[in-house]
Amino acid sequence: MKKRFTLAIVLCAFNIVGFAQDNTNTIDSQFNTLLNESTNWQNSKIVQLDKLQQLQKNVNDSLTKLHLTIVNNKDASQEHKDSVEALTAKLKVTQDSLQTSLTKTTNIEVLGLSSEKSTFLTIIWAIIGVLIILLGVIYYRFKKSFMDIKEVKSKLTETEEELDELRKSSLEREQKIRRQLQDEINKNKPVEEKKI
Repeated sequence: MKKRFTLAIVLCAFNIVGFAQDNTNTIDSQFNTLLNESTNWQNSKIVQLDKLQQLQKNVNDSLTKLHLTIVNNKDASQEHKDSVEALTAKLKVTQDSLQTSLTKTTNIEVLGLSSEKSTFLTIIWAIIGVLIILLGVIYYRFKKSFMDIKEVKSKLTETEEELDELRKSSLEREQKIRRQLQDEINKNKPVEEKKI
């Protein structure tokens, strides 16, 4: 039983190989077969007409298939070329868009002037630094002026107090001198009255 089964498998394999070889009947092998099957006559070959027509039909079929394959390959090649061109155009647009985006992220436009962000930030921080320094100077001067005004007010108050004291003392002195004068006048008056 095993021998019969193995024999059947081997025969099937040979048949499959034989059919595969028949399907690969090329034009060249058909020409060789035609020449081998033809008869010789005075250094010429006599070919049967139906075999020659069959060979011609096979050659025409092969040429038609090759022509269709060439046309299909040209179409596929053109499609690939068009696809590559379209992808190249899309890639260029994408690269341009990327470059524009990179330019926008690294550059900034202020008052119609385009500059790099780092330069712009440096200028802004320099301006902020100068403004902080100016604010510090103004605060210092304001504080100094406030202290000077306070000092001047206290000196003015002291001077006014001294002036008031001087007025009082002057007034007292003046009153005292008037009294003394009046006393002297009064003293001298009785003497004068006596003289008269």
